[in-house]
Amino acid sequence: MATPVIDISVSDWVDVPDNPVQRDTERRARSSRHLDDYSPMHCVVMAATIRGEIRWKIDGHTRAYRWHRGLSQLPPDGKVTVLLFEVRNAAGAKALYEQADSGRAVMKPCDRIFGATRENKFALGSPLLIGCAFFTQLKLADTGTFDGDPYKLVKKWKRQLIALDGLGLTARNTILIAPMLLAIRRDHVEKAGPFWSAVDADAGTKDKRGRDGVQALSEHMAIRRAEKRTAGYDNLKDIIERAWWCYEAWRQDRRCKRIGRISLGDIITSVHGTQRRSTCQSLTK
Repeated sequence: MATPVIDISVSDWVDVPDNPVQRDTERRARSSRHLDDYSPMHCVVMAATIRGEIRWKIDGHTRAYRWHRGLSQLPPDGKVTVLLFEVRNAAGAKALYEQADSGRAVMKPCDRIFGATRENKFALGSPLLIGCAFFTQLKLADTGTFDGDPYKLVKKWKRQLIALDGLGLTARNTILIAPMLLAIRRDHVEKAGPFWSAVDADAGTKDKRGRDGVQALSEHMAIRRAEKRTAGYDNLKDIIERAWWCYEAWRQDRRCKRIGRISLGDIITSVHGTQRRSTCQSLTK
């Protein structure tokens, strides 16, 4: 069966709702100078329909944005040709968006994050989260593995992501997002937030009795970064386990002279109340 095609005005195309998981259109528009001048190829777009009614854009978001703001030359006749694809619901429109995008290029993780937060009706603004591809950290926080659907996880962790974003942390500790989210999920941001804010500010303390949890974690991470031990599952798991040990030491007002770790499996159980997949064993030193 041939794909239905219609011609509509540019203004009507601009008014078509964006795809539920559309990436950061404004950011992309700033770097899409290839759209400055008119090309016939720019006038062909795709839309998702339900029972023949246009409901969402599948592509052409950036073109619509630029046309509406006078950043790109309009088609001579002021119209675009729209290829129509029938779907059952928003999930079908999202799937078509993903397929269309993968046909051009693999969607960048930061674009996926923007799409996921957009779908769940919130936005991130802190340096820690706004430009960070944190899906791996989110998966580790949820299951202790690299498994999980990013869009579902953003919905599940929405409250914790908003709370963490509200701390306004810098981007220096993106590798600690998983333990940050876990701590906020279990203890809430009012109790967990001060620890991560202190880590972000490098505000730990040290005396004859030893270091507090903040100082212990800061020193440990400085060593790991110098030794380039921050990539790969084993390193990421070990970072979570040691960061959690430091967090618990701080929470219990304990000083320490060396860092131990708590197994990721035990952390997941502590936070979620049920054992998730993990091959970790508890270590208490």
